[in-house]
Amino acid sequence: MATLVAAVGRAGRHGAPLADALRAQARETRAARARQLAEQAARAAPKIQLVVALLLVPSVLLLVAAALLATLTS
Repeated sequence: MATLVAAVGRAGRHGAPLADALRAQARETRAARARQLAEQAARAAPKIQLVVALLLVPSVLLLVAAALLATLTS
């Protein structure tokens, strides 16, 4: 936000076009947001893998074992 205020102030003082400064500001803001989202996704991946490893894999193994046991006893 401070850079936006500074850009508006510079444009007002020097009479420079504001559109270029606003485009650059928007580009930088989008890039920062994309970096932030990528970092959040990178932090989420290990958590998802942990859930899969601790919950889904044992439950599937139990289902397979139950099916084998049912087949062997009948």
